[in-house]
Amino acid sequence: AGNPSGGGPLLNNYALTLLVLFFLQTRDPPVLPTVARLRDVAGAEDRAVVGGWDCSFPRDAAALEPSTNTESPCLLLAQFFHVFGDFDFAGRVISLREGRALPLPPPPAPPSSDVPEGLKLGPFNLQDPFELSHNVAANVNEKTAARFGRCCRAAANYCRSSRYRRQSGKGRGWGLPRLFRPGAPEPGTGDAAGAFLLSIPVDVAGGSRRLAGRGPWFREVCAAVAFVLRDVLKCDCAAGETPQAAGGERGSPEGSAPSEEEAER
Repeated sequence: AGNPSGGGPLLNNYALTLLVLFFLQTRDPPVLPTVARLRDVAGAEDRAVVGGWDCSFPRDAAALEPSTNTESPCLLLAQFFHVFGDFDFAGRVISLREGRALPLPPPPAPPSSDVPEGLKLGPFNLQDPFELSHNVAANVNEKTAARFGRCCRAAANYCRSSRYRRQSGKGRGWGLPRLFRPGAPEPGTGDAAGAFLLSIPVDVAGGSRRLAGRGPWFREVCAAVAFVLRDVLKCDCAAGETPQAAGGERGSPEGSAPSEEEAER
């Protein structure tokens, strides 16, 4: 989620917030009421119509029945990933107004009567709870929708592991920080599930001779290696002299670049 330039194919913060609210509406029993229920209990002083849309809801939360849901935040978070990991975003419309997913008939049939006219459908259909003809995730493309599902499935798998529930005795990341730390595992990258992804843009277009230089790529590689040693393996890292500079006995002569054979090694 988050489009730095203001536009792009990723979910925006509003859409992500609506997903959380919808999930809490659909628990059994629900944690939050539907927007339709909010409209029904709104008093005369709470009535509001904006742009032709009924945006009424009670200002006093005491007018709402308290939730009887007793699920812990830990369980709710795990279930959030489980629910949206296999959710059919393209075949249904998420409606916070109704607190349910509105089905879409397969094309070329027209949308059902539950879906308002003018709602732009796409790979990710998330209806604004007040402006019902607005899909707040209309900018999301198929690739982003698929990646969101994969990430939710990977997170759901992690939440089923013991590392989510209790501290690791081996000093590994566990609990919530493991879900949100930089370098979290990206699903679909091979058998090394749980491994850290580190993108190192090394330019080897010029062959192994390019590795003999100390260009910008070298600093990025050093930073990536330092991250693994310090944050993954929990090693103490400190800057020091290279073996060549310290002794000059191994590798190339002191002060000279490594040979092609050494660079390849």
